[in-house]
Amino acid sequence: MSILKKSLLIISMVMLTFGVTAQSVEDAGAKYNEGNGYYKEKDYSSAASSYEAALKIANEVGADASDLKASIEKQLLNATYSMGKVQYKAREFDAAIASFEKAYAMSEQLGDATKKKNSTSYIAKVRTSKGTALLKKNKVDEAFAEYTMATEMLPNYVNAYYGLVRVYKSQGDMAKMMASADKVIEYGADNAKAAKIIKKTKVTTSKTLVNAGAKEIQKEHGKKAAELIESSFNYAPGNSTAYYYLALAYAKTKSWDNSIKAAKMAISLESEKDKSDMYFALGQAYEGKGDGGEACVAYKSVTGGPNVEAAKYQMTQVLKCN
Repeated sequence: MSILKKSLLIISMVMLTFGVTAQSVEDAGAKYNEGNGYYKEKDYSSAASSYEAALKIANEVGADASDLKASIEKQLLNATYSMGKVQYKAREFDAAIASFEKAYAMSEQLGDATKKKNSTSYIAKVRTSKGTALLKKNKVDEAFAEYTMATEMLPNYVNAYYGLVRVYKSQGDMAKMMASADKVIEYGADNAKAAKIIKKTKVTTSKTLVNAGAKEIQKEHGKKAAELIESSFNYAPGNSTAYYYLALAYAKTKSWDNSIKAAKMAISLESEKDKSDMYFALGQAYEGKGDGGEACVAYKSVTGGPNVEAAKYQMTQVLKCN
């Protein structure tokens, strides 16, 4: 090839390169403006696609598109974050998680602390919502995984810990249920918005512990039953049912004074239904302690339910009550 032809070829390539570069900047700007149009219409998915196309072109252009690139990246972050919110509202949990995780990564790269913090919160919220949906379908292990990831992302998120309370309740793990409930109470203490979830947590935990205690009584595990029911009082004041079960639990371990005290509390708290079962428990506790007189008084108040004949027998045949 002659020197002249080589020179013409080089000049043509240089001119072509400049032409492509100039056109590419314009293309990047056009795609960016297209994205802005979609963004104003709240079509965040289309906006993100346009911004991504614009960013690709800007990266190919290089330094000449650096200012435009910064604007594109900022808007791509905004579109991705906004898209996640729309998906979350539509209960498209997996899509929302993907969007917020992408927004989190971009905000970290761009140094946007506010978006990073907000993306973190949303990831925890979406995973918790997904966990609750899974729990309703009895997919306990999958729900547990979502709640756990939520707490890893946002360690003080009370709603996720309440989800764990429900998971451990379904699994019958009272120790872990209480540990999660304690986290709800601890992290929600200074948050007025958490008052409702704290209340639900306390009610759920206390009732579950009492019911678990009642089951242990049926198994003749009095000590364990008493421990569970006593623990329930850390979350809610005991009602008549709780103290009645506690009286029965202590009776199983022959802790007569504690049984008497619990039975009396049950009687004092009950105002709507027949107290015969509670008086029968009180009579048994006094009888176990060796106080026949008080046992007779208690048994005389057993006027209904399945224990009437048993109370009569104890009064007439065993204690010889007057």
